[in-house]
Amino acid sequence: MHPLYPLTFRHIYKDYLWGGNRIAEQYHRSTTPIPCAESWELSGMPGCASTVAHGAFEGVGLDELVSAFGRDLLGEKALSAEEFPLLVKVLDAHQRLSVQVHPDKVAAAKLGGRPKHEMWYILDADEEAGIWAGMDTEATLEDLPEKLIFHKTHAGEIYDLPAGLVHAVGAGNFIYEVQQTSDTTYRIDDWGRGRELHIEQARQALKPELRPIRRVLEERHRHLHLAKGMQGFDFATLDLVRPRTLRTTAQSFMILFCANGKTTLEHMGPYPLTLLPGDLVLVPPKLGVALTPLAPSKLLVTTL
Repeated sequence: MHPLYPLTFRHIYKDYLWGGNRIAEQYHRSTTPIPCAESWELSGMPGCASTVAHGAFEGVGLDELVSAFGRDLLGEKALSAEEFPLLVKVLDAHQRLSVQVHPDKVAAAKLGGRPKHEMWYILDADEEAGIWAGMDTEATLEDLPEKLIFHKTHAGEIYDLPAGLVHAVGAGNFIYEVQQTSDTTYRIDDWGRGRELHIEQARQALKPELRPIRRVLEERHRHLHLAKGMQGFDFATLDLVRPRTLRTTAQSFMILFCANGKTTLEHMGPYPLTLLPGDLVLVPPKLGVALTPLAPSKLLVTTL
């Protein structure tokens, strides 16, 4: 069996009606659908697993790699050795998304779905862009969407969105999302577009008291732990202006996403890479990678 190495993956596109063409334009991709709402950059979702894009494992599914390597790919912190625990996406909200809620572990077990805690890093936002997250005190599910709380968004902000929080993404947001491996969404309102609603499921999943946690990572505080109490994950930003070496331990893999700039990635094995905006690489546990910026770069870093 070939040893593991830093892995890149083919993109999985979703043509939901609220998408636009920003993913194609921003990242110079020619195979996106029209519209393109989401690009699943890294997925272990059953039936929708990412496939490796280069090297000895080219064409192999992430689910197959997990079956073959287990914790040698996932690390010791993964709650399960049989499934990749995170789903990573880029979202282009050309129109606003539905008002929705995702279940926590308890509600998911009751309703037959998967728990979903998510985090949004705002890659870019139009001047009037924002999100709705949380509901007014004393409001009920029947009062939505009128009683949702609006938050203006800006590039570089991070929104921590726990399961049970009612929310909707407004038009004009370009978002990097890290979430638990789940595609369970209960739609409360669709702004009159006529798609199916899931009112009773949403009622059981909704936690009206919840609010999003908004953060901006500064130089002295560049590391967050999210989704406490479930399959948690750590998120950080890394501004590269000089060469840097990063190392993973036996505890976790590392996901690197190039938000901007241009950086080479080398390691002790084969298949060196050059990361451009929109490129993602999965670094398995117990590997070191040497990063050399060819232009000032910002990397988004996720570990368990």
